[in-house]
Amino acid sequence: MPSARESGSWLKAFGLAPFGFASMLVPVADAAEKTGQLELPSQSITATASEETADGPVKGYVAKRSTTGAKTDTPITEIPQSISVISADRMRDQGALTVQDALRYVSGVRAETFGLDSRGDWSKVRGSSPALFLDGLQQSFGTYTNVRTDPFTLERLEVLKGPASMLYGQSPVGGLINQVSKRPKAEQHTELQLQYGNYNRKQVAVDTTGALNPQGTLLYRLVAIQRDSDTQVDHVKDNRQVLMPSLTWRPNEDIDWTVMANIQRDDSGSTTQFFPHKGTVWNAPYGRIHSNRFASEPGFDEYDSDQTALTSQFSWHLNDTWTLRQNLHWQKSKVSYQSIYAKFARNPPFNADNQTLDRVYYVSKPEVKVWVADQNAEARFDTGPLQHTLLLGGDYQHAVSNREGASGNATPLNVYEPVYGTFDPSVIRLTADPEQRVMQQGLYAQDQIKYEQWLLTLGLRKDWAASQTQGSARQKDDKVTGRAGLTYLFDNGIAPYLSYSESFQPQIGLNRRTLEPYVPLKGKQWELGVKYQPVGSNSLYTAAVYDIREQNRRMPDPLDAMNTLQSGETRARGLELEALVTVTPDWDLIGTYSYTDTTVIKGAPAEQGKRLSSVPENMASVWSQHRFSIGDISGFSVGAGIRYVGTSWDGADRLKTPSSTLVDAMLGYRYQNWNLTLNATNLEDKTYYTTCLARGDCFIGNRRTLVGTLAYNF
Repeated sequence: MPSARESGSWLKAFGLAPFGFASMLVPVADAAEKTGQLELPSQSITATASEETADGPVKGYVAKRSTTGAKTDTPITEIPQSISVISADRMRDQGALTVQDALRYVSGVRAETFGLDSRGDWSKVRGSSPALFLDGLQQSFGTYTNVRTDPFTLERLEVLKGPASMLYGQSPVGGLINQVSKRPKAEQHTELQLQYGNYNRKQVAVDTTGALNPQGTLLYRLVAIQRDSDTQVDHVKDNRQVLMPSLTWRPNEDIDWTVMANIQRDDSGSTTQFFPHKGTVWNAPYGRIHSNRFASEPGFDEYDSDQTALTSQFSWHLNDTWTLRQNLHWQKSKVSYQSIYAKFARNPPFNADNQTLDRVYYVSKPEVKVWVADQNAEARFDTGPLQHTLLLGGDYQHAVSNREGASGNATPLNVYEPVYGTFDPSVIRLTADPEQRVMQQGLYAQDQIKYEQWLLTLGLRKDWAASQTQGSARQKDDKVTGRAGLTYLFDNGIAPYLSYSESFQPQIGLNRRTLEPYVPLKGKQWELGVKYQPVGSNSLYTAAVYDIREQNRRMPDPLDAMNTLQSGETRARGLELEALVTVTPDWDLIGTYSYTDTTVIKGAPAEQGKRLSSVPENMASVWSQHRFSIGDISGFSVGAGIRYVGTSWDGADRLKTPSSTLVDAMLGYRYQNWNLTLNATNLEDKTYYTTCLARGDCFIGNRRTLVGTLAYNF
């Protein structure tokens, strides 16, 4: 065995002396040789827990900081607008299999607006469909053109409620959902996960991260998923492959550069069958159409999507004042969507036998290329007693889409005793749509000004948007949007605020009668709220009331059924309550309530004064999770939740979608590095409908889902 002095030389030879190991051992070796004994000097080591970052992991359910609400690392209590953060821990405990699953216990959000839909993650935020962002950059362009982000790849979800155009450019009035990807960490950690559930769900996933060099300047992360699954709808699968590698270069404390790739392929079909009111929410001579019924054709129906994406996120802390950031995203998506569904726009919907529905086919094969960039400079400085966080930036979006498609009548189907194989797909003839280009450039400035306990947030932005359909003139729009908010920060953690924000959303196309291009949707919101994060606690309470107005809403043209007019104006106002409570270190509680009142203020006679479709007036939810021991055996956990979604309307105030109350539950056991979890959603296996539209169709919700997850962490 080598002596301590020899060990010191050995450490030097391997380059470890700079870390102090050799210098510590050599003097000890001298003493050891004189006395014949080795006595190490006592060392006092203090470890500090890493603080939460605005885009990093959240321990438990309560996030304290966010970048989505201000594009700066800001405490949530200082953001003068409602924002809800769903952590990875919360998504795991609640058994969220999709992004829309993760939104079930968020105030002001109607998750699963269109029920079980394999084609996308649809929701309503304050009565409007939100935009989907990934790592602060817009992800979705067009309809049915993207893969669905898997929750296993995410660190958190953030829901910013209300207009957000001042920060993000063209976006809906209801808000946006920012999906924050997992990033490399310095600490070595690997999770291996196996899942099995009903509908033959089988999934294996891995998430591994750590340092690539001893200095810790180069970090890696790899997330991979392989899934083979059916769905509650016969003949529709839900298969997925994901490979998401990422690298972070951090040569010093001031520079951070992360590059992330995402390669994903989804092999699925359409779970949406567009069944009519009769046979779903209305009685029919032969009863309700079963929730597993497949209206398309086996072997023909598909919703296959491929995506390759690359994201770069660079940050350079120049000095105590300035920080520069540049975020870039490139994405190529290709989708093959072909399905046959019920021809719901018919009265009566059934044929004479009261069993057979007419069907139509739809084929869409889009390909979209997207380039998105956002660069900004942040300055933190004081002017006398005022503390400033100044943000100056510009962003750019460019999307090019090409599509081939077809639609037409298909053969009828008996939906009670289906016989497939009557439709001949050789009759389909694809035609190419003209290429579409969408562009947007924006410049923005924001200042968060703090004076003692007052915080004033001011922002202004100028956007230039353009769209062009091949063979037609370029359509141009420009708009100035703003945001202002005033917050008072009490010492006890209470933060009341008042804010005003605006949105704009360009519209593609022309009025068929006037040949004039559509003008952008314009929105504005007033919001009064309070946030409370008790000092020293891990809880967050929020309450808000709001009033949203949107102009230039597109309405049906009474003189031309193929045309739409822009004479519409809508209003949404409501109340939202949300509590994330750490009752004890082993007990987490979530409680939400939402009241949403929507009205068409201006519009076609058939719509004016009516409520917006698919927006429940009342929603409430409670989720509780408790960790406990049985005797001397620790590591057990149990959770349960109740979700209430009130009635909603069809858009013409003629048909109500019934309310639903659903129960979710989880059981878990952790032993050393092993973690076993069983999740159940819609525990009672209720058949319910999430939305029925005035055009004639209804959407079926998720039936009972049981999933067991075995994870090994090391």
